Amino acid sequence: MEMVQIPGGSLTDERGRQTLVSPFLLGRNEVTNQQWNAVARLPKRKRALPVRVMGKESPFGWEPEQAVEMVAFDDCLEFCARLARLTGRGYRLPTETEWRYACLGGKRSRFWWGDQWNSTLVAMPGEKAPKPPGSTGFANAYGVYDIVGNVDEWVAPSGKGRDRFHLFYATADESDWLSEKFVRNGLGFRVAV
Repeated sequence: MEMVQIPGGSLTDERGRQTLVSPFLLGRNEVTNQQWNAVARLPKRKRALPVRVMGKESPFGWEPEQAVEMVAFDDCLEFCARLARLTGRGYRLPTETEWRYACLGGKRSRFWWGDQWNSTLVAMPGEKAPKPPGSTGFANAYGVYDIVGNVDEWVAPSGKGRDRFHLFYATADESDWLSEKFVRNGLGFRVAV
């Protein structure tokens, strides 16, 4: 996993409230099918992880270098637990607040590139299959690729009473209508430490 250092700072929400964010590491890219399979073959912690069939045999057309999709929240947690045990590092999902903060890349605008949508900077979600992470060639100021677009990303909830589903990321907790077992096309994740 290639990680980038996200510096600490503050995140201002739509209501003008500020939340302090401590420095953390975030995956430069989303987890790929190849990375998923490597970790899925490791000994389980709490649950089994399915190994993905790729290439011509894949009913979904998955390729090794594509961003993983159709993964459940609980499976992402298992992935992180296995990776943490293998490496001795505290791999986990980023919190909702960390993800939003990293997404903006230090900017105070709507997106990391400004306030207006720019589809040339984004691997559009919902196309035939996820693209290989970083295929747009554009990263935000923190060096994070595809944090907007390509696949929606699971994140850990930052607190109670917040929206649980957003355009580019999704959270799950026990009261979540999505549930920890929810999967869909175009829903993947990246890791944090």
